[in-house]
Amino acid sequence: MSTARAEKTPQQDQPLAVEVLEGRDAFNALEREWNAALARGPRDEPMLRHEWMRAWIENFAPGATLKTFVARTGKEIHTAVPLLESRDRDADTCFVPLTTWALPVNDHSLRGGILLGARAKEALPLVFESIVAAPGWDRLRLRDMPHGAAEWTVRDLAERDGFRCGIWTSLSSPYRVLPELPKPMLVANGGKKQKGAQAPQSRYDLVEASLDSKFRQNLRRRKRRLAEQGETRYVLLDGKDAKALDVALADFFTIEASGWKGRDGTAIAQRPELVGFYTQIARDAAKRGALALGFLEHKGIRIAAHLSLVHNAKHYLVKLGYDESFHEFSPGQQLTSEAIRDSCDRGLSEFDFLGPDMEWKRDWEPALRTHSWLTIFRPTGKAKLVHEARFVMWPVARAAAREVAARVRSLRSLQGG
Repeated sequence: MSTARAEKTPQQDQPLAVEVLEGRDAFNALEREWNAALARGPRDEPMLRHEWMRAWIENFAPGATLKTFVARTGKEIHTAVPLLESRDRDADTCFVPLTTWALPVNDHSLRGGILLGARAKEALPLVFESIVAAPGWDRLRLRDMPHGAAEWTVRDLAERDGFRCGIWTSLSSPYRVLPELPKPMLVANGGKKQKGAQAPQSRYDLVEASLDSKFRQNLRRRKRRLAEQGETRYVLLDGKDAKALDVALADFFTIEASGWKGRDGTAIAQRPELVGFYTQIARDAAKRGALALGFLEHKGIRIAAHLSLVHNAKHYLVKLGYDESFHEFSPGQQLTSEAIRDSCDRGLSEFDFLGPDMEWKRDWEPALRTHSWLTIFRPTGKAKLVHEARFVMWPVARAAAREVAARVRSLRSLQGG
């Protein structure tokens, strides 16, 4: 019996080399190798692609000092960590001045992480050693990393070397695994086999069947009521027509700003850096066939919209908005229903709602993916002080305050008031 043997590639035999690249031009030059490494690694997600991070840096921190720590063999990248420098003195640092090196991540990133390629298990410790040896930082901040991700090895490396770490849980992000249709059931009938008559017609039927019956009935009723007032349809754009994409993005921004976000001043259209960021990631996704820009149109008018990316057999729901004048018809949920149906038809494996846990997402019976911030403190006096205050004293103080509040409520209850 012969046994097949896997042959090593030249890159697997080469030693890993770590270098520190300064500035945006050096970072931008990594795009091709960066995305190739991501596809070979354990977490191939759109928010870790080079285009996404470049858009973030260009729109949210164009003037910040940028250092990219890269481990590679030849041109092949195995780990890369872009870090932006900020000098902070606020409540988060207990008003102690600290220099922070952080991943290019904020609320609009939805999920953070480190680029890990084929030899990341070897490369990540080497990159961490290089970061530790670099002067100028008081704390490292790796934000919104999903629990269980390979990047959490950094915490083990830091604690092994005596660095203090702080963890803060930031997000419980909903996602829905999309079901597979069962193979046709065969039943015996007089010695012959026939297909079972009760088999579901589509994968989306299985999704609907798993939902709370009241929500399912309400959604169907609202779809029917809106359709009775005029034609309602789901329109999905891939962005290949650049002019049509620009018009569609303008409509999307208008819809997203029409509700409470517009009133609160948090809508995309009200901040140039947000318009730039979302426009850039949409155009980049359209170029590689990953954009899913969907609209719910009623009598020819767009009343709800979602900006999504389809990547690695998953649907990532980046943003959703709707015209609140149609609130009684649940246009946002109707739109979500169509997006999930489309994901099932495409053969995708998961619908990732992204962002925080919200009631409307819970209606779809999702699972939750927990994310946390990891902060690593250099062993200096001021960094130790901030770590002690933020991750030791402050949690104890909050727990004590909650206990006092509970006792006060209990006492008032006993006193009848």
